[in-house]
Amino acid sequence: MTPVTFSSSTIQETYAKAPSQKPGSQAISVSASSAQASDEPADAVQLSPAALREVALTGRVAINGETGHLTSDQAQQLYGQISSIHSQIVADRQADGGTLSSTDAQAIRQAQNQLSGTIYSDAHNGAAPPSDPNVTRAGAREALEAGRIVLNEKAGNLSGDQATQLGSQLGTIQQQIATDKQANGGSLSATDAQAINQLQNQFSQQIYEAAHGGVTPD
Repeated sequence: MTPVTFSSSTIQETYAKAPSQKPGSQAISVSASSAQASDEPADAVQLSPAALREVALTGRVAINGETGHLTSDQAQQLYGQISSIHSQIVADRQADGGTLSSTDAQAIRQAQNQLSGTIYSDAHNGAAPPSDPNVTRAGAREALEAGRIVLNEKAGNLSGDQATQLGSQLGTIQQQIATDKQANGGSLSATDAQAINQLQNQFSQQIYEAAHGGVTPD
């Protein structure tokens, strides 16, 4: 996967290097199996909306870079913008006692919306992003999982080989989604969507375990 240009100081808050012991773990709080109890995707657990969006934006850049829709220079520039927004989130939280005020949260959301549009335009030869994008659940999780791989590698929780292997597994799921859609007239059937969701749940746990030295999520 393409490395992110976050500095360790800005990425540490959410993606600190995983400790060897499970208690007190601060690394990648995404992907806890407790999500299954609330019937929510594992990737959506324990992250604020701003942090969750950051992971998804990172994943979109990574995926578009891997597929050739973004040049290396474009990807690095976009990663830099994600890093700048991350730094702003950290600064705003520190100034407001550890949480984002409603005003700051709105400003961060607007900045992330603008960046989302920039990613789309850069990946589509300057085309304006659609006003009502059709993002499937499987597609959204794909971006989250790609982002988690990139961010954990940068935080030192995954080796380069581990990130490459996980990236390959993600690609296999992507191919399965594309095949299933093609066989069903362009969309996933309910049965296929359920099977993909199960694959992504298993893959989400693999990312967690790899980033935590084999520790199974609670």
